[in-house]
Amino acid sequence: MLTASLSLPHVNYGKRELVARFFDGLVTNLNTLPDVESAGAGSDLPWTGYDENSGFTIEGKKPPAGEEFHARYHMATPGYFSALGIPLVAGRFFTEADTKDAQQVVLINHAMANKYWPHENVIGKRMTFADEPKEKDWLTIVGVVGDVKDQPNSPAAQPAFWWPELQSGWTSDMSVVIRARGNPRLLADALRDEVHRIDPSLAVADLQLMDKIVNSSVATPRFAFALVGLFAGLAIVLAGIGTYGVMSYSVSQRTPELGIRMALGAVRSDVMSLVLSHAARLAGLGTALGVVAAFALSRLLKSLIFDVSPADPATFASVAGIVILVALLAGYVPALRATATDPMNALRAE
Repeated sequence: MLTASLSLPHVNYGKRELVARFFDGLVTNLNTLPDVESAGAGSDLPWTGYDENSGFTIEGKKPPAGEEFHARYHMATPGYFSALGIPLVAGRFFTEADTKDAQQVVLINHAMANKYWPHENVIGKRMTFADEPKEKDWLTIVGVVGDVKDQPNSPAAQPAFWWPELQSGWTSDMSVVIRARGNPRLLADALRDEVHRIDPSLAVADLQLMDKIVNSSVATPRFAFALVGLFAGLAIVLAGIGTYGVMSYSVSQRTPELGIRMALGAVRSDVMSLVLSHAARLAGLGTALGVVAAFALSRLLKSLIFDVSPADPATFASVAGIVILVALLAGYVPALRATATDPMNALRAE
C-alpha cells in the first residue's frame, strides 16, 4: 500500500463541494490505472494517533445518567476501506451515489456497534449531531466495518464512525491510499501525475508505504522492549552462571565428606541424591525469594507490555524452571566428579 498526504489550499477550495469534487475525481482516476487494485482517501490513516471524538444522539436511545454517546470520527471516500484492507462486517461501503443530495449516511466500526447497539441489527439505525434534529439532520447507518486501532498500543479499537467525503467535504487535508497489484513504489509518479492533472499547483507530500507507517508507530516501544528483553536475557545468563559457580564450589568443598560417606558404604546414588536434594533446597529458596521480588518490580514494566499481565504465570514459571534446572545441573556435574573419586584419595586429603 502506498500512502500520501494532500492539503487543498482554502483559497481555491473554500467550499465543501469543491473539496469533495477534487477527491472524488482523484480517486476515480486512480482506480482506472492498470496497476491499482483499489484506491481511496480518508481524513487519517490507521495507527497514526488520530484522536478526535464527537458526541451524538442515537434515535430511540438515551445515554446513562451523566454520560453521553461519543465516538471517534473520520472521513472517507469510496475505496478507502478496500485499499486499506478493512473488512465489511455488515451492510455496504460508501459508493459514488452517496452525494450531498442523497440520503445522509454513515459507517461505524464493530466496536461502536457492540457498545451502543449490542445484539441488534444496526443497519438502518439513525444518529444525529443536532440538538433538535429535523429529518434532514439524521444520518443512517449503512454499514459496519472491522475494527482498526488509531494507536498500535491501544488495548482495543475505540468506537468510531466515518462520514462519506462526498457528502461532507469537511476536511481539505486527506490521506490517499493505493493498494497496488505489484510494487507500490512504482505508483508514486502516477499519483503525482493524476494530482497535477486535476490541479497543477498542488504538491503530494509524505509519500511512503503503509509498512513504514506501521513500523514507525511501534518503533519506540519495540526498541524499549528489545532493550528490556536483552537485559532480561543477560540477567538469566548471569543468574545461571552465578548459580552454577556457587553450587559447584559448594559441592567441591564437600568432596572429602563425600569420600568419607562412600568409604563407610554409601553408594553413588545415595551421594548423588544427597547433593541434588541440597542443591534443590538452595535453588528453591532462592527462586522463591526471586519470584517475590520480580512480582513486586514487574509493575514497572506494565507500560511496555501488551496483552500480557505483569504477573504472567507462564513467564514466572518458565524463568523459575530455568534457574532450578541450572542449579541442579550445577550440583550434578561436580557431584558426579566427586563420586568418581577414589574414597582413599578423599580420606588422604582429609
